[in-house]
Amino acid sequence: MAVAASLLSIALFLAFASAGIQKLLFNPAMSNAADRLGYSRSAYRRIGLLELLGGVALMAGLVGKGTTFLAILNEAAAGVLALLMAGALFVHLRKRDKAKYFTPALALGVLAVVELVLRLA
Repeated sequence: MAVAASLLSIALFLAFASAGIQKLLFNPAMSNAADRLGYSRSAYRRIGLLELLGGVALMAGLVGKGTTFLAILNEAAAGVLALLMAGALFVHLRKRDKAKYFTPALALGVLAVVELVLRLA
């Protein structure tokens, strides 16, 4: 299970780092998304920063074993990212977005929970 958790951590790092960087750069697609969801530019950038830092924490925690700081960092990051995606899902559903808009948040949230469960098992 450790191999699966590690591979999942890497995949989640790539997904969250990419999404976070896009929000930080605030490209036109992110601008449209922020407007549609009712977020200011600075609020959307803060969300991107959380995603990027969470992804980096997942990667840093890969080398941690047992109850070391880095292992706990990985587990905490997975939990925080899962909660962040739950919040994103809530906002998308509240705005009555189509599934194509909220499916990434749902999938990443579920994968973050699976990674956390695999790390703790």
